[in-house]
Amino acid sequence: MAVTKIHAINRSTRDAIKYISDPLKTRDGRLVEAVHCDAPFAALEFEMTARMSHEYNGNYERVGGRQVEGQRVQQAAKSYHLIQSFSPDDHVTPEEAHEIGLQLMRELLGNDFEFVIATHVDKHHIHNHIVFNAYSLTTLKKFRSQPYITANRIKEISNRLTAEHGLSVSLKRDEQLDKNGFVHERDRHQSFRAELRRRLRFIASRATSPAMFEQLCEQMEITTSQRGQNRGYRLPEQQRNIRDKSLSDTGSFTTEGIKQTTAENAQNQKRLIPLIDDVYEMCDSLDDLTFLLRQEHDVTLKRQRNGSYQFTFHDGTKVPAGLLPPGYQIAFMSEHWHDPSALKETQPAPDILAEYQAQTKSKMTNTETLMDLSEDQVLSVDKKGALVQLEVPGEGQLTVHLNHYELRGKPDHLQVALQANYYYTLTDQSGERPRAVSIRGEALIHAIDLDQGLNPELVKVPPQAVLGHSDKGLTITLPDAGYERVFIPNDAVSYDRLHQQYTVQLGNHWHYNAAPVATIDDPEPKSISLTGEALKPVLKTEQPMLGRWLIANRQRQYMQAQRAGVSRLSTTLSELRANHITDRPSLGRQLTAVKAQLVEVQSKIEALHTKITDYNDLAKFVFTRNQYQPIIDKLSEAPEKEEQRLTKKYHDEIQLYETAVSNLENREFNPMLTNEELGGVIKEQEQTLRSLEQSFKQQTTMVNKWEDIANLVDELQADQTQEEREQQQHEHDIER
Repeated sequence: MAVTKIHAINRSTRDAIKYISDPLKTRDGRLVEAVHCDAPFAALEFEMTARMSHEYNGNYERVGGRQVEGQRVQQAAKSYHLIQSFSPDDHVTPEEAHEIGLQLMRELLGNDFEFVIATHVDKHHIHNHIVFNAYSLTTLKKFRSQPYITANRIKEISNRLTAEHGLSVSLKRDEQLDKNGFVHERDRHQSFRAELRRRLRFIASRATSPAMFEQLCEQMEITTSQRGQNRGYRLPEQQRNIRDKSLSDTGSFTTEGIKQTTAENAQNQKRLIPLIDDVYEMCDSLDDLTFLLRQEHDVTLKRQRNGSYQFTFHDGTKVPAGLLPPGYQIAFMSEHWHDPSALKETQPAPDILAEYQAQTKSKMTNTETLMDLSEDQVLSVDKKGALVQLEVPGEGQLTVHLNHYELRGKPDHLQVALQANYYYTLTDQSGERPRAVSIRGEALIHAIDLDQGLNPELVKVPPQAVLGHSDKGLTITLPDAGYERVFIPNDAVSYDRLHQQYTVQLGNHWHYNAAPVATIDDPEPKSISLTGEALKPVLKTEQPMLGRWLIANRQRQYMQAQRAGVSRLSTTLSELRANHITDRPSLGRQLTAVKAQLVEVQSKIEALHTKITDYNDLAKFVFTRNQYQPIIDKLSEAPEKEEQRLTKKYHDEIQLYETAVSNLENREFNPMLTNEELGGVIKEQEQTLRSLEQSFKQQTTMVNKWEDIANLVDELQADQTQEEREQQQHEHDIER
C-alpha cells in the first residue's frame, strides 16, 4: 500500500504543475505525463475547460468559500493536488509507480478529467504527484470533493492497487504512527477525529455563548487550547491536539465559527422561549404542548430517533430542545404542567456527557462480527491487510481491501472482524470504467457466507408468533425469549399459502433488528441487533398462544399475501399474453432479448462518453482561439516596437493560441466554429446522453420485471411438479 493525500488548489494551478514537472525530479521530464492536455500548457487548458463550464452551465463560484464578517476567506477550488507515496522497502520502479498512479486516476476520475502526473525520484521514497482539473471535460461539471469521504475513497483505491502489485505502506509513516501511540494507526486516529467531531457538534447545538461552549467542552472531557488564531481540541486518550480547521471544512469550530454559531443559538433560544411561555399554562401533557405550539405559532415539536426532541419554525429553522435552559427541558416541563413560574426558577444544569452518551452510539464501541475467509476469496495478504474478492448478490464479482487490524487468525485460516453498521467500498473492474460499490457491513457478511456456499438455514415461524407482514418484511414476537418484536427483511421470508406457514432464512452471522420487552427498570428499551445464531433456537421452541385476536391478525396477513400473489400472477399473465409468450423457451428468449437491449444501451452510453470527451478536448482549443484572437489581431496591427512589447507581454497566450490552431488544423476540425455553434453541439450531446441514461434505467426495470416473471413461472412449474408427485404418491398409497 501507499500513503495518499489530497488538497484543493485555489490559487495557482500553474505553479503546482511547474513544481511537479521539475526535470531534476522526473528524469528530465520522462516521468511526466499529461492526459487530455499538454503538460506545458495544462494550467491554461484547465482554465479553458472551466470557462466552457461557466459558459454553458453557469458560473456559481460566487457562492463558494466561507464568509467571515462579509469577506470571503476561501476561494473555490480550481484544481486538486494528489500525492501518492511508496515505501522505500518495496523497491518499486519509477515506471511501475507511474503506472499505479495512472490506474488510480482512471478509477477515481474515469476518463473525464484533464490531469498531469509526475513521478518524483529525488527522495529515498518514490512518489507520484498528480494535479487534475476541478472541472470535468466530459460533463463540464465540477469534481465533487467531500471532506474525508473523498480522501478515504482515494486511499481505498490506492490500497487495493498497491496490494495487487505486492507493495506495502511507507515504513516512515508506520514509525510516526507508532510514536503517536495509536492502537489502530491511522484509522484509530480517524476514530478519535470522528468522536471529537460528534461531541463538538453536540456542544455547538447547545451553547449560547463562546464561554458556555468552553464550559461544555470541559464537561464533555474535551481539552481546548488556543495558539494564535488556531484552536486545538483533544480527547483524554489522545496525545496530540487536532486543529479546528481539520474538524470542519466550513470553519464551524474556529473562534469565528463558534461566535457565529452561539450567536445564532442565543437568537433562536430567545425566539422560542416566549412561544412556550404563551401556551405552557394551558398544557396538561406533552401532546397539548405539541398541538398548541403548532396551532398558535406554527412551531412543530417532534421526537427524534435518538430520543431527543426538536422544534421546527415555519421558516424551516430547526432548534434542538437541548438548547433551551434547564427549566425548559422536556423532562422538567412534563413534571410541572400549569406552573409557569417553575420554568423561570434556577435549575441545576443537566449532565451533558450522560445525555450525549444516551443519545449517541459511538463507533468506538461498535460490536464486531467475526467471519471466516476461504482461500479462494483471499487474493493476497501482507502485513498491512488482505485483498479479498467475492461474488456479491445483485452486484457481481467485487474486490475489497481489508485493513490488517480487521484481520484475525493465521494466513491459512484468515478471519475478518466486520462492523454490521459500517459501510465498505468494493470495486468492480469487469467493465471499461471501474465502478465503486458501497455496501453496509451486514450485506458484506451475507455475501461472504453465500460466496462460500454457506446458505442460510430455513426455519419455520410458529404461526402464533407472527405480528405482521408488509412489503418490507416480517415482524414476529417472542415474549418468552424477551423480545417484543423481531424484524426479518422480506427477501429472507417465504410463505406457504397451502399450510399458512412462514419460513425464514437465518444465517448464523446475520443480524436482525429486535426490540426487547419493556420492564419496570427499562420502560423504553433500545433496539438491539440479534444474530441468527441466537434467533434459531428461540424460533424452534414452540411458543404459547397469544390470544384470539392473533388468529384474526394471521388471517388478515394471509389475505394480504394472497392478494399480493394474485396481483403478481395477474400482471404476469397480462405481460405473457401481450407479448404472445406461450411456453418457457419463448419466455427465455424474451428475457435474453431484453438483457441484450440493456447491454446495447450501456455500450451506446460508453461510446457517447468517449465521443463527448474527445469532442470537448478539441472544443477547448476553439475557446482558446476565440479568446486570444483579439491579441493576435492587435499584434498584426501594432508598430514593430509595440509588437515586440506585446509579444513579450503575451508570450504564454501566443504560445497557447498557436498550439490551439495547430491542434485544430492537424485534427481536421472546423476552426471557424463560433462559441454559440459549439455550445449547441455540446448541449445536444448532453441531451442525448441524458436520454440514453434514462433508457438504461427503463431497460434495467424491464430486465428486472422479466426476471421476476421467469422466477414466478419457475415457481409455479415447481409447485405443479410437487403436486403431481404428491398425487402420484397418494394414488400409490391407495393401491397398496
